[in-house]
Amino acid sequence: MADIPVVAHRFTVNFVFNTIPAPLDVAFQRISGLSRELEVSQLREGGENIRNLWLAEKVNHGSLLLERGVTNASILTTQFDRVLRRESTQWANVVIMLLNESGIPLTTWALSHALPVRWQIGDLDASSNTVLINSLELRYQDMSILGDKL
Repeated sequence: MADIPVVAHRFTVNFVFNTIPAPLDVAFQRISGLSRELEVSQLREGGENIRNLWLAEKVNHGSLLLERGVTNASILTTQFDRVLRRESTQWANVVIMLLNESGIPLTTWALSHALPVRWQIGDLDASSNTVLINSLELRYQDMSILGDKL
């Protein structure tokens, strides 16, 4: 039986602040920025011109961008607003689950120590009939991947 690619439109996002989950704040329209990159440096050995030797330096993670329609204030948006106004430093752990058609998680990404770094609201346009979008950008310290779909 061939392995079938998974659709990208069934997912959920959960936030945990100081071991307390943010309730009912899981619906997002779009997520991007789940990435990891190994920074390397080249070691040049004397007289060796054919091969490259690459040394691992450090791992860099992307910026997680979460987008959804503007809604009422929630625990998540209140916490992020406090951080972005410099009233507190509140890291969150973020759990993103890719779901199958039955709602069962196929793959889970767990992001640790995520800190909001940018909040942006879409354009207010009287000539448009589109949903107003909130964008939240987070930087995270580490990412763990669980599940069999990568």
